[in-house]
Amino acid sequence: MRVRPTLALAGTILVGAAALAQPPSLVLNDGGIQFPDGTVQSTAASSFPAPVPDTGQTACWDGSGNPRACVGTGEDGELQAGVAWPTPRFTDNGDGTVTDNLTGLIWLRDANCPAGSMNWQAALDWVTSFNSTAIACTDYAAMTFTDWRLPNIKEFGSLIDYSQQSPPLPAGHPFVAIPAASRYWSSTTESVPTFAWQQSMGFGGNGIDQKSESHFVWPVRGGS
Repeated sequence: MRVRPTLALAGTILVGAAALAQPPSLVLNDGGIQFPDGTVQSTAASSFPAPVPDTGQTACWDGSGNPRACVGTGEDGELQAGVAWPTPRFTDNGDGTVTDNLTGLIWLRDANCPAGSMNWQAALDWVTSFNSTAIACTDYAAMTFTDWRLPNIKEFGSLIDYSQQSPPLPAGHPFVAIPAASRYWSSTTESVPTFAWQQSMGFGGNGIDQKSESHFVWPVRGGS
């Protein structure tokens, strides 16, 4: 009688009396992929889950907008869910740039360079020129860095302190020249491609506008 091959759950295939050893399995751990010799390839690790920062809100109000004690309300001001902000939140680098110590993003300190607003394509083009042309901003020497870009809408949202307005930024921030109630272009196109997302520096909300509309530009670098 012929004996049929048998699959062993231990990772060995038995063929008759002969056993063919299978290579050891790779093991996933929090630091990456652990190989059979115990080494870990950290660069292969997933970046998920992505931590979500808290909003900055610490107070509570009822449905009519009256202040109330937060305990038991279930409001954001009570729970303050998310990653707490570092102290200090921002570092003024002394060269016209500011590092957000929460995200690691580096922003231009001057929030109105170039002065004035422009349409979406012009905003993208201006940032490209900023990397290669002698354009100076407050405390920033032209072409000190050459990897500036227009931030995406989530990067803009990471700046917002929802307890503040005009501008909706954490108290004591080091940025200068933020125009009142201004809106800034992001690099993010909306699902209707003639529109793009913009960030308000009035009340902190974001929205969409036709790319032909004019908004301000605020370059960022890093984050990848």
